[in-house]
Amino acid sequence: MFELHVCSRKGDLLRAYALGDRSEVIVGRDETCDIQINSQSISREHCAIEAENGEMFLRDLGSKAGCIVNGSKVERVRIQDGMQVQVGPAVLKFLDAGL
Repeated sequence: MFELHVCSRKGDLLRAYALGDRSEVIVGRDETCDIQINSQSISREHCAIEAENGEMFLRDLGSKAGCIVNGSKVERVRIQDGMQVQVGPAVLKFLDAGL
């Protein structure tokens, strides 16, 4: 199971979430999203965190700004311990809670 830390670009922790209880978690600025980030540079439904066959993936949901990993936009990526994804003004940091 992963823990998600939503941080500012400076690295300040804004919120922490335990992942793994659900097969899909939606991140975006809409109030109906599971994880809400209030910024106009975040799409209403920006990306999804999905569980599939014992692994977790992050999938862009057609956002305008995209999901940036290591300086490149990604459509879908397998989540790994320590991975950081830039979404608008926020950084999503994934930590393996089992380690």
